Formats: sequence, structure tokens, C-alpha cells
Amino acid sequence: MAKSNIIATIDYGQIAANARSIIRFTETPLMAVVKADAYGHGIVPSAHAAIFGGATWIGTAFLDEAIKLRQGGITAPILAWLSPPSEDFRQALDWGIDLSVSSLDQLQAIVSHGDVIGCKPRIHLEVDTGMTRGGALEEFPALVGAIGKLIDQKRIELVGTWSHLACSDEPEHPLNQQQGERFQAALEYLKAKGISPGIRHIANSGGVIHFPHLYYDMVRSGILLYGYAPSTGFKGCPNVLPVMELSAVVVLVKKVPAGASIGYGATVRLFEDRYIGLIALGYADGIPRRLEGPMQIWCTIKGEKFPLIGRVSMDQITVDLGAETTVQAGDRAVLFGGDKSATADDWARAAGTISYEILSKIGARATRVARVH
Repeated sequence: MAKSNIIATIDYGQIAANARSIIRFTETPLMAVVKADAYGHGIVPSAHAAIFGGATWIGTAFLDEAIKLRQGGITAPILAWLSPPSEDFRQALDWGIDLSVSSLDQLQAIVSHGDVIGCKPRIHLEVDTGMTRGGALEEFPALVGAIGKLIDQKRIELVGTWSHLACSDEPEHPLNQQQGERFQAALEYLKAKGISPGIRHIANSGGVIHFPHLYYDMVRSGILLYGYAPSTGFKGCPNVLPVMELSAVVVLVKKVPAGASIGYGATVRLFEDRYIGLIALGYADGIPRRLEGPMQIWCTIKGEKFPLIGRVSMDQITVDLGAETTVQAGDRAVLFGGDKSATADDWARAAGTISYEILSKIGARATRVARVH
């Protein structure tokens, strides 16, 4: 088998350590969020690592992600929260997966599947407290009424009630307080109707850092689990460290004369003779195309920093190796995550995005390799 040009080295031991740090920091049970292939880190091994680190719940966006986890040996409770009413919920019930409910149509579809197979669905009621994405809003009272009747009929189990913070990466934003108040009001409404909300959860990674009063019965962490804070503007929990190192092979080193232009659009022109290194990955592999050189972003080769130069291509990037170089074809360039290397946050700042996007967009051509300690 040919050796991979692009390698994403994943430290699953660090995922476990990060989970332990979050649990110690919050003194609250943890739902490890592993949607989108665990933000690019590999959904099944990441879930196993998080559970080894003490996470007691696993969270996914899609039902097929949850099923993949069950097939991969994950027995912990799993919540899948993004399913249309047309979903084949029988699969979820067969695999023992909890489902989020935001509407009457969705609830009825889930219950109908449960009635057919004689199974009591486990649901989490999602409340829209201001994210204005998923969650019940105007339909909330009617949905609570329907849930109450179904509980009395022993046709569903309300396992939890939850919401999602929209601005937890901006701790001073007034919406954070409003969402907390609306969530508490929803919980009190359920109590007034004689319904136990079950496990209450609203704090995401930003909530973990900033809002201890919103921890309730469980916190949900995605980005912190992989070693990054929700924003480049503030620090995460103590001892939460990055998990992924991304590297690619240098396929060509050549001397280029002064006056030559670099890459598509000829956006960079050299003012003196330079050595250029060609590295085998590009925007098809998740490197943002807008990282057009010269940029304040770099890779490291043999521990030395080299800036990107010229536009990012589909399969390759170019770096400025200087007037003299010891770099050779076959050397490995570390894009982020290694010693003396940039971080995903550095790349995110340069591209005007967030670390979530940098990590989760690392493509299928990158071979995921577990770090061996």
C-alpha cells in the first residue's frame, strides 16, 4: 500500500485527558459531542476515548452517526438531535438511541414508529431559548401537552430537556442571560404541568468556560474535547490540549529566480531568488483557499517555520524556503498541531474563520493515524 501523503495524527489519549479535565473543571457529567466525524478526528475512536476519560453520554447531529457508533461498540447513551419527521426512526429505536424533539410532527413520527414495534421512545425535548435554530418556540405549550399525555399513556420516556447557547463564546452578550432565563422558565413550565424535565442540559463548550450556573445536570462539549476553545479570543479549561497534528509530504524543492510569480492568478511575485517548497495538500483537503500568500501563517519542516506563499490550489500549497535551504523533497511539513507548529487557531485567524471549520474540513485523503505514546 502506498504511503499517505497527508497524515492527520490523532492523540486519542489526549481526548480522554481533555474529557477528564472538563469533568474536573465542571464537576458535572459530560456529553462528548462527536458529530461530523468527531470534528474530523474519527467518530468511533474519539467516542471510545471520551468514554475512557469519563464521559457518560455521547452526542451526534445525525441518526446515521449514532448508528455508526453503536456498530462500533459504543454502549453509552447517545443523543441524536437533527432528524426530520420523515426519518426512519425505527432504526433509532432498534439501536437504543435517544432522539431530540422540537415539533409535534416530529414527536408523532417518533411515537408512531414506537407503537408499531412496541417500543417506548426515549426523547429529549429541545427548547428554542434564542438560538432560533432547532427547538420548540410557539409550539412549545402544545408540544408539552402532547408529551404529558404520551407519558401518561406510557408511550414515551422524557429523558431530558435541553437548549443551545448562541453566544457563549461572547460571555458579555446579553443573549446569554436571556437564554438562561428562558430555559429556566421552560423547566418551570414543565414542572407546573406535572412533568419531570429529566436531564437538564444547555451548557456547550463556551458555557462550560463561562457559565457555571448553567451546568444543570450535564454539560455538552465538542470543541473543548479536541483541545480548542470556542473562540480564539479566550482560553479554554486548564489542561485541555490540541489533539490533531496535520502533516503532508514535500514533493518538490526548487530554486526560483527573481521576477517569477507564484501560483494561480500570479498574485505573488518574487523580488529575489528563492527556494520554493511544494507540499501535497490543498483546499480539497480542507486547507482554506483564502489562505493566499504571503500570509501570516506557516508550516514547520524539521522544526523551522516557513510561510505559505501564493494561492492555495486544490491539491497543493507552496511555501517560501528562503534564499538557502536544507529542506528536501520527501521531508514532512507540519501544518498545525506539532511542536513549534502553528495551531488550528492560527490557521483560523489567518483564514477569518474558527478552529471548528479548520478541523472538521480535513478531508478523506488525510489518513487518520493514532499517536502511539
